[in-house]
Amino acid sequence: MNREAVSKAIQRTLALLVLLAFMYVWHEAPPSGVPGAEVALNLGFLLLAAYVGGVVAKRLGLSRVTGYIVVGLLVGPGALGLLREADLATLGPFNSIAIALIALTAGGELNLRELRGSGRYLTAITLLQTLSILLAVFLAVLALGPRLPFLAGVEFQVVVAVAIMFAAVAVASSPSVAIAVITDTRSRGPVSTTILGVTVLKDVLVIVLFAISVSVVLAMLTPGAGVDPAIAADLAWEVGGSILVGAVAGVAVAGYLKWVRKHLVLFTLGLAWILAEVSAALHVELLLVALSAGFTLENLVPVEGTRFVRALESASLPLYAVFFSLAGAAVHLAELAHLWQWAALLIVIRAVAIWAGTAWGSRVGGAPEPVRRHAWPGFISQAGVALGMVTIVASEFQGWGPDLRDMFVAMVAVHELIGPVAAKWTLDRAGETGKAAMEPAPVPARAAIEALEGGDLR
Repeated sequence: MNREAVSKAIQRTLALLVLLAFMYVWHEAPPSGVPGAEVALNLGFLLLAAYVGGVVAKRLGLSRVTGYIVVGLLVGPGALGLLREADLATLGPFNSIAIALIALTAGGELNLRELRGSGRYLTAITLLQTLSILLAVFLAVLALGPRLPFLAGVEFQVVVAVAIMFAAVAVASSPSVAIAVITDTRSRGPVSTTILGVTVLKDVLVIVLFAISVSVVLAMLTPGAGVDPAIAADLAWEVGGSILVGAVAGVAVAGYLKWVRKHLVLFTLGLAWILAEVSAALHVELLLVALSAGFTLENLVPVEGTRFVRALESASLPLYAVFFSLAGAAVHLAELAHLWQWAALLIVIRAVAIWAGTAWGSRVGGAPEPVRRHAWPGFISQAGVALGMVTIVASEFQGWGPDLRDMFVAMVAVHELIGPVAAKWTLDRAGETGKAAMEPAPVPARAAIEALEGGDLR
């Protein structure tokens, strides 16, 4: 890194310190009493601070996503406390909109024609990586059971139940981190495609695994209980309903692009909000709904969905910053400090399982050499899906569920910090960063980008 880059990084860091000082003074001042002022200030502060943190991270050779997360961790309740738990709750709706935009982008990147030649090794890596994580984490928790603080003195049957749930949640990776880092670094190539494709496939698979695991553990720990058929029905609706709702949304977007083609940025933000609200009302998975919408737009409807999605990537940047900084703010350092030894051990075991499963799947599926050598660190990150699942575990299993949640929160805290760094590192090693920016933009894509500035798509 040259002297100019260091100088600019220092300037941005000083700007971030000024923002933090301003927010501290604001907290010490009497409440303004203006309706909505607190929410607006918190959002504005988080946007500015995350943006500056992202620029500093970029200057230091890291992904902007890493900067967003670190800033969120710094200002959140677990560190400086400039954003409190109540503040995070009021900013929650922005999380849902960001998830929808990220997943819509990810779905638009999955082109069946391009994936046709890689379907075999994507499937092999997904299945064998999942199997490796399940076995490694299950056996590790089983062996460590009596030594883990919250499992000391419990029955062996409970240890088995915890191992099952822990292994199921450990499978989850983070599609949001994958697509954000790939977008931020403008990466293109087989490693980028593999990281994105496998992460999306695993996200669908982990929902199925988790529902099955909950049903099995409930049957194990409840005398006379069997596997609840209602769980199978809920699972079928959560996966199938999500895909169906997303497909309908994709067709609707295609119609808008064909006949209206105006105010694309506002339309996309509105679409993300509608998808979030509809998903909550219909009890379907927002991430799968938006993935399905983007996939439908790209593959099943004669509209250039990928170009549309790429043209809107820059418009999503503010929400990316809010989403990942909120993820960092949700990290509680107390849990990490209390359980860091065990969390570190299980993180290493999971990483080794990811490496082994990726290598195994690459050989079986005949993956290209760059995928075999470089792809596995791109699967380390974890975020919202894993946290959502352990929250359900904590509510379903009152005895040991909250302790398992705390352990996984500690693991996710580390994964949130190292995941984007690992993903960028592996894309750099594969030589794929910046490849998308080097590709000449076709005429329709240039027109779409111009439309963002002019509010029309013609």
